[in-house]
Amino acid sequence: MREATLGHAGRVSRELERHYRGTFRTLPREGPAHVVAETDGSFVCTVGPGRRKGPRPREWKEIRLSAARAQGATAACYAAGFHSVAETGRRWGHCARDAGWALESRIHVVADGAEWIALQSREVFGDQADLLVDFYHVSEYLAAAAAVCRPQSPRSWLHTQQKRLRRGAPLRVLEAMEPFAEPQSEADADPPVRAAIRYLRNRLQCLDYPGAISRDLPIGSGLIESGHKHVLQARLKKAGCAWLPANADALAQLRVLRANQQWDDYWIAQRAA
Repeated sequence: MREATLGHAGRVSRELERHYRGTFRTLPREGPAHVVAETDGSFVCTVGPGRRKGPRPREWKEIRLSAARAQGATAACYAAGFHSVAETGRRWGHCARDAGWALESRIHVVADGAEWIALQSREVFGDQADLLVDFYHVSEYLAAAAAVCRPQSPRSWLHTQQKRLRRGAPLRVLEAMEPFAEPQSEADADPPVRAAIRYLRNRLQCLDYPGAISRDLPIGSGLIESGHKHVLQARLKKAGCAWLPANADALAQLRVLRANQQWDDYWIAQRAA
């Protein structure tokens, strides 16, 4: 069973690689008004080659998942693997193209603020992309700052700042935090209020939550978070599992094939061959 599974995984990997080698920049004229696109990494436990029962050092390696779906669609297109940032971006472009990306589509990118995602958003989607920082990631920074800014009622303070963000008033949020910013001499290398202020200031152009809400677009990264769980982690992060990187990557391609609803097509082609 193991050999058969890895054999099919290898064939699927080669077929997907042929697909990804093509261009994703030849776009149809018509398509959805918005395509939601997200990407992020998670970690898989890996081991080096050797005896299966012998001692082998384990290492947690980042496997990146990309996803895209047309606005209003329930099905998404995925790509995954232990790839470089540039290769992840290329496969992300294919996800968006397979999801319906067209000449007039806007690409709604939701991310946690990581610089590599912002870079690939510009490289892959260009002027068609609108980058929005994940609302819940921003809220984590604000929640940490709330304990300093309003220790007697941190939840109430947090909810007030979240309402301001949804109304499109991030400067009001900064004004609420600035009087409580820790001094530069603070022993803590990353005190919570200063960290939250810095995080928001560096991403003010990516906080258009009212615009996303008015267009019925997500403000959270649920697409990629749920994708990590049901596409990759359900198979690759079982208790006690540790993978050879090549095998984990191959299994990831099988999971992508299934999540992209191409499973039956693959087996029909195998029977025909």
